[in-house]
Amino acid sequence: MADKDKVIGKALYLEFRSGSNTYQTIVTPDGMSSEGRQVPSTMYRRQISRMKPRRAWKAYALPNLTLSEFGTFKKLDASEAITGAMTRAQYIESILTRLDGASYRLYKSPIVVEVSQADIDEIRHQKTPYKILGRITRLRRQLGFGEDLFA
Repeated sequence: MADKDKVIGKALYLEFRSGSNTYQTIVTPDGMSSEGRQVPSTMYRRQISRMKPRRAWKAYALPNLTLSEFGTFKKLDASEAITGAMTRAQYIESILTRLDGASYRLYKSPIVVEVSQADIDEIRHQKTPYKILGRITRLRRQLGFGEDLFA
């Protein structure tokens, strides 16, 4: 049985603001569930405002890395790794370009938090990773983001 609290990677949190609107994103790492299933890197995102402060997070799996015939992550050669990374980067770039066009700007700085095996199991089932959100909330406070999510 896998250790549910074992750190298996890092997630990236970015917060963008435009006027009274806030756009939040979390990018989680690739991983294997405790049942041995592949869990692709996932982008969670939501747009909130004073008028709609409680919007749900939506999950979007990033393009998968290549799997071996046994269902585990295949060891990639350099060109495959670059191609996979570029595909994922282009997906994220399209979102950032859209945000820039709508005058959203990165608020403060990116935040990186640890991701556990239990978090990967939630992500596999397309659930919002509330423990990751809790870690982000604690760091937002420590880094002086303030309690308010809006300008």
